Amino acid sequence: MASTVPVGVVVFPPPVRPVLDAIVRAEAAGVRAAWVPSWPVGPDGLSIVNAAAARTTRIGLASGISITYPTHPLARANEALVAAELAPGRFRLGIGASHKPEIEERYGLSFGKPLAHLREYVAVLRGMLWEGGVELDGEYYRVHAALPPMLIPPRPPIVLAALRQNMLRLAGEIADGAMLIWSGPSYIRSIARPALEAGARVGQRPCPALIVGANVVPTNDFGTVREVAQGAFSVYATLPTYRKMFQEAGYPLDAQGRLSDEFIHEVVVYGDQDTIHRRLLALHEAGADELAVSVSPLTDPIGEEAAVLEVLARLSP
Repeated sequence: MASTVPVGVVVFPPPVRPVLDAIVRAEAAGVRAAWVPSWPVGPDGLSIVNAAAARTTRIGLASGISITYPTHPLARANEALVAAELAPGRFRLGIGASHKPEIEERYGLSFGKPLAHLREYVAVLRGMLWEGGVELDGEYYRVHAALPPMLIPPRPPIVLAALRQNMLRLAGEIADGAMLIWSGPSYIRSIARPALEAGARVGQRPCPALIVGANVVPTNDFGTVREVAQGAFSVYATLPTYRKMFQEAGYPLDAQGRLSDEFIHEVVVYGDQDTIHRRLLALHEAGADELAVSVSPLTDPIGEEAAVLEVLARLSP
């Protein structure tokens, strides 16, 4: 593979204003894209994308990932029309189903069959944002709508959050990209990439981009890396999808639901600048078409962020 790879940064709300400042710094450093997540409760990532569009001119902006169940796909398409107009040619719409405990326990909504739900959700988005209208009578949605005549469909890429094989295959079949997190080179090479390509064959279309999230911890001290990784994973520890994914990757959680040291070494990118550069490139060589990098600062947030942004600028074409 080539020695360069498209690289973006993941910026986490809350609070909102520091997130916007981080996106501006990433643009100034020459980073290609900024991904803004949404959480089940907290500032909305797609709204932050719109705010960032007004403060930037070149950097790509992506919702990574907007949760589907609480927002009707027609309403989501309406929101995406705003982002696409504010950041023409720079906006990507990332969506994902989240997880059953989050949707059913926090929102009180039925999780149902997430693959079927997302297939219909993407059909509405694709129809409205790419074709200008949709006629759908599905299991989850009945949508009959068209854009006003003066609006040209902006056709933003639609990226699907995907962890395990079935969702990766669906992304390969219907989406413009799949976003994967908590994954090292072995999982990308042996499971994620083949599943994405299999879905593309079903859809009889080119394989979409595989976007891999990479958590960077700028230190050589593995004890510190372990502490950061276990803390970051605590948010996900109760979600069955991750437990199953790590089992399939060959790195099962221990009896207390914690990550093994071997898995942490596999998925967390740590070390000095040259080591971080080399380990990010290894993810690309394993099959990642693009990297979405989050930085876990330790003692000097701005300085450590700047050092990692320098690495990312070196990696990007």
